[in-house]
Amino acid sequence: MVEKWVLPLTIQEGPGYNAHPRKHYKKALLRINPFNDFSGTYSGTALKIAMDGYENQTPIVKSEIRSYVVDENTIFFYAGNIDEERKDRGLYKIYANFTPTGSITFYSDNPNINFKVNRDASYTITEQMDAVRPYLLHRYITINNIDYEFVDYTMVPNVNLLYKVSGSLILERKLNTQIPDEDQAIEW
Repeated sequence: MVEKWVLPLTIQEGPGYNAHPRKHYKKALLRINPFNDFSGTYSGTALKIAMDGYENQTPIVKSEIRSYVVDENTIFFYAGNIDEERKDRGLYKIYANFTPTGSITFYSDNPNINFKVNRDASYTITEQMDAVRPYLLHRYITINNIDYEFVDYTMVPNVNLLYKVSGSLILERKLNTQIPDEDQAIEW
């Protein structure tokens, strides 16, 4: 999911399909985004990102942290302030594996970022029905006790910038309980 791929789709005319003569809706470009219970866009306002030695200064805060599915219980996101705009973002993937007991294991597959977890993280799932629309279920996934360090070794050539990240993330997922298909029930 680091690369932004699209699936080109062309519907050929045949015995079961004839294109509309004026609209010509035969082609589409689809960007497929798989998901699991933990992937999505987290609120990052409670996550503090600071350079080593500047922890008491105003921290770097991102309003949103996008996460991507790896498997049924694992997601990845980009470390600290790395985002979709960085061309080298694939080097800074942080994986989060959610266990049934409520704990989270963070890890990285790139030893060059010197990823270090300082504290065990956990998560909670809470649900609440909407007060105005009674068919809408709000599911909140809160990741608590995030505390890790990583090195940004590509932003400035020949300089390793150590960042410390701490805080929490919250994902809100709105589910329409009247729709039985999970992928259709989510209000993205």
